[in-house]
Amino acid sequence: MRSSDLTQVLRNIPKSNDKNIIAGIGEDAVGYQFNDETLVQTVDLITPVIDDPFQFGAIAAANSLSDIYAKGGVPLFALSIVGFPLNSLPLSYLEEIIRGGVEKVSEAGISIVGGHTIDDVPKYGLSVTGLVPPGESFVSKGGAKPGDLIFLSKPIGTGIYITAIDHKVATDAQIKEVSSLMLKLNKNASEAMRLCDVNACTDVTGYGLIGHISDIAEHSNVTIELTVNEIPKLSDALSLFDSGLQSEGMNNNYQSFKSKVKCADTISKNDEMLLYDPQTSGGLIIVVPQERADQLKKEMIERDEKIVQIGIVKEKESDLIQLL
Repeated sequence: MRSSDLTQVLRNIPKSNDKNIIAGIGEDAVGYQFNDETLVQTVDLITPVIDDPFQFGAIAAANSLSDIYAKGGVPLFALSIVGFPLNSLPLSYLEEIIRGGVEKVSEAGISIVGGHTIDDVPKYGLSVTGLVPPGESFVSKGGAKPGDLIFLSKPIGTGIYITAIDHKVATDAQIKEVSSLMLKLNKNASEAMRLCDVNACTDVTGYGLIGHISDIAEHSNVTIELTVNEIPKLSDALSLFDSGLQSEGMNNNYQSFKSKVKCADTISKNDEMLLYDPQTSGGLIIVVPQERADQLKKEMIERDEKIVQIGIVKEKESDLIQLL
């Protein structure tokens, strides 16, 4: 759903007065104080992004787990949420979807312990319960401070690749590139950031890089400056976009967030639009004080992970996001 539509729907819905909720609507996952522990809870599901049902199930699971990792949590267990059209697809497809999800959560070190299934168009995802380790803190979107550096742990462009797959024009190499990226858990990146006392984090999913990074800017009451040519992209993202491949979600995100962005004249329209591309199982946006940035990079290297600095946090100005 478009961010602007969701905002309209929720504007008159009363907020919970439960004092145990330390983070709720507007965060990637709920933070809930239970006795001396902080539980983390999320739910997410997606429609198919790839033709292979096993890989679809695994990607959907990785996508769902990501919200727990973005909050500095450790997953404990998961429940499946499934929509499946019994009259148009064989049950073997559903078995493969669920098997893919089970294998991916096993990689995360947890189990799927149940779920709910309805006869519907294909959808799959998880409700995941996690825990912030003792002595550590829930990582919100609202802690970014002027001078902090902004890092991204995965390239963007999955929405364009998924559109190419949907239009049957993606090459085998492109399908392999994007599926490998979406299948990759954010577990290692989360473990690295938890050791560095970062100030804020979110993951990049349906609202694109701009949508999710503007959340950090709004929650933290700061302006964020992004260096566009430093932002990593899938190898053929721009060429596929140049050929006319773009999702409806990209245009929806542009309409929802463009008023929050000031874009330098030197940036091409295609480079700008790619920042609104909706992602599936995207990377983490990690905001860290400058004095701990080298430690974050070191921890990522030790886990054989890549991370790229894409921007900096500034004092609040009239624009939430500035693209240079």
